[in-house]
Amino acid sequence: MINKKKLVIVESPTKAKTIAKLLGEEFNSIATVGHFRDLSKKDLGIEIKETEGNGTTRYEFIPKYELSTSKDVQKVKKELKLGKDNASEIYIATDPDREGEAIGWHIAEFLNLDENQQNRIVFNEFTKKAVFESISNPRKLDSNLYDSQQARRLLDRIYGFQVSPVLWKKVKYNTSAGRVQSPVLQFVIEREEEIENFISEDFWNISAMLKIDNSEFKANLSDPNTKTNIKYRIFDNKKTDGIVNILKNNDAVVTDIKNSKSYKSPRPPFITSSLQQESSQKLSLSPDVTMSLAQQLFEGVDLNDGSSIGLITYMRTDSFTITPTAMTSVRNYISNEYGDKYIPEKPNYYKNKQRSQEAHECIRPTDVKMTPKKLKNLISTDNRNLLRLYELIWKRFVSSQMEKAVYDVTKAVISCDKKYENEQLDFKIENWIIDFDGYYIIYGEDREASDSEITLNFQFKKGDKVIIEDVNSKADQTKPLPRYNEAMLVRKMEQEGIGRPSTYANTIKTNLKLYLEKKESRLHPTKLGRAISKFLKNNFSTEVSPVYTTDMEEKLDKIATGDMDWQLLLNDLYTKLELSIKNALEQDRVPKDEIEEYSDEHCPECESPMIIRSTKKNGTKFLGCSAFPKCKTTKAIITETNHLCPECKNGTMRELQGAKGSVYYGCADYPNCKFNSRYEPAEVKCLNEECKAETLFVRGNSLRCEICKSFQKIPESMKINK
Repeated sequence: MINKKKLVIVESPTKAKTIAKLLGEEFNSIATVGHFRDLSKKDLGIEIKETEGNGTTRYEFIPKYELSTSKDVQKVKKELKLGKDNASEIYIATDPDREGEAIGWHIAEFLNLDENQQNRIVFNEFTKKAVFESISNPRKLDSNLYDSQQARRLLDRIYGFQVSPVLWKKVKYNTSAGRVQSPVLQFVIEREEEIENFISEDFWNISAMLKIDNSEFKANLSDPNTKTNIKYRIFDNKKTDGIVNILKNNDAVVTDIKNSKSYKSPRPPFITSSLQQESSQKLSLSPDVTMSLAQQLFEGVDLNDGSSIGLITYMRTDSFTITPTAMTSVRNYISNEYGDKYIPEKPNYYKNKQRSQEAHECIRPTDVKMTPKKLKNLISTDNRNLLRLYELIWKRFVSSQMEKAVYDVTKAVISCDKKYENEQLDFKIENWIIDFDGYYIIYGEDREASDSEITLNFQFKKGDKVIIEDVNSKADQTKPLPRYNEAMLVRKMEQEGIGRPSTYANTIKTNLKLYLEKKESRLHPTKLGRAISKFLKNNFSTEVSPVYTTDMEEKLDKIATGDMDWQLLLNDLYTKLELSIKNALEQDRVPKDEIEEYSDEHCPECESPMIIRSTKKNGTKFLGCSAFPKCKTTKAIITETNHLCPECKNGTMRELQGAKGSVYYGCADYPNCKFNSRYEPAEVKCLNEECKAETLFVRGNSLRCEICKSFQKIPESMKINK
């Protein structure tokens, strides 16, 4: 007789492996390898029935699900049936979100499990305690969460399958539109148009050396029209000269001085959007890479002792919630490691946004005692970015529960003895000194200095005379808002309420593959991207509107709580799309010259202009002959840099594209020199006297020498440029 075991079903093989190690021999674990059942790919995958109701046409939407025919899914199918037959109990342990609930629902239907059976277990962290607690407290599958995910899936399928063929007919074949993808593309286009239409204005800033007794310091003339201490932008050259002349020939006096305390509160723990933003800014990791690494940290990593452990809580969340147990643990850790003065009297709680799912937790370490230093000695991976991301999450969480940083602040106003046409000329200065480091002890100083800040090593008082020396004016121009980078675009999506934490990274990735390109970390629309966006805006203005998309997200949330029928939401989109599609099909086809991006090169075979194209699979760009299909000549796109190869010091570094669309840099003297790096080169020499490599590479907030493996700080000039 076979001794039956309890069966735990998850999505990922890594999760299954971690579960097996945590639960022991009484349990078996099977991975579905994601969505093993999905809408049919042969057609729309949805049966749409027209009905009549109250004199108006209504539609009913019936999804047509099918199992994938892939070998992996067929294997999973057999394993699930065999697992069911040999299981004493079955637990569905898919991810604790709507997507996980949907996979769980499909598992239950495939195995013919009773929908009222309490076999659904959820946990936000892969620890032995959390998993066993969830097994002790199973629940029924949540039909509302499933309906919400199903509605989203059907919405996206209807939108894509209905609108994309219109693009094929009217713009270009093999293009696509998306319910979330298209509004996000529009954000980038609109910012690009703002930049193109921006008219720069010349202005001047004035600075001077100020001397009190024998002490000197540099200060900027402050804007008299604001209460803040920002630089005075003067848009009149004549006025600038007049003010400079007055300052050069007059002295000043300290007219006001105030001493105060200023407090800087710690930032909240990470949620999905803030993790992606911070990871991009501090580690130079894309949202897609960040989420992949976070997934590994959540599902479990192998330790040197052969065990596996999930290092962080679930990484797709929009909630700052911290469990009481985790709160107690982190406060005890801070007390033991840093002392009670670093613990606030009451825990720091952070207010969730209106649409957040409060049942979820923030992103935090599962065990705060697992410090980044300790993990480095225990982990069996050499993935540096995995460790860096964990350190970022650990520091953010611990610091979020620490005391505020405290500054001693001196603010002074130094006024010129003479005015300019009744306009007071003031130098407003600030001196900030850390009195108590608070959460800075872990997170580092987390405050941007203003233009008016100076470092004083002396004291002065109200009424002190000030000598004005070395008055200078500096010409500058107004600048438009910068182009989006990936972190900024995530922030924009969050602000507008478009998409969900789980969709941010993939939405940007899809647009980068089809319609955007990255140049020096900034997102630029391609010619095709502009044409697609223009066509959609002209013909599907409602559907690509951020307001409409946000409204749909709010309705999906209502479905998840049981406050709305999911069929009503689908009906709303479908009826609007029908009319928009009819009108769009009546429009003229977009001319080719508005779509194709011509390069400066000509085909080596037929002399026709070469066009910048991209592969369907991963968006890798290449040059293709414009005479295609008559001429099928293609060439790789190679961008030369002026950075010398650090290894051979003969060839320069070239920007190349890998097979999966990723950018990397290789020596131009290939194959004689095979040096390459996936990191961006910088024209900075290695400071190691034994190395002296001519080029370093940007690695997060540092520069790394790929020859001697040393690190050094990024020069301030480079930080400004980036």
